[in-house]
Amino acid sequence: MQSLGDSAYTKLRKIAADRDITVQELIRAIVIPDWLKMDEKHNGGDSSSSERHRKRISRSRTRSQTLSIAAMPKPKKKQ
Repeated sequence: MQSLGDSAYTKLRKIAADRDITVQELIRAIVIPDWLKMDEKHNGGDSSSSERHRKRISRSRTRSQTLSIAAMPKPKKKQ
């Protein structure tokens, strides 16, 4: 998730209006694919580093154990 400042959003809204699309459509169809292409060129077309990162994260998620906790009623005090 990304947050935009007012000036960036205003620019995107104008570009989207010029193309007769919404800002969300502009981001999904134009901005993100262009950003991915630029990132790929910057990293020399090597997507293996991001692939290794995804694998490392997925492995760490499978290793983390979740504990099941049963809700037990409190014992009643004897009077």
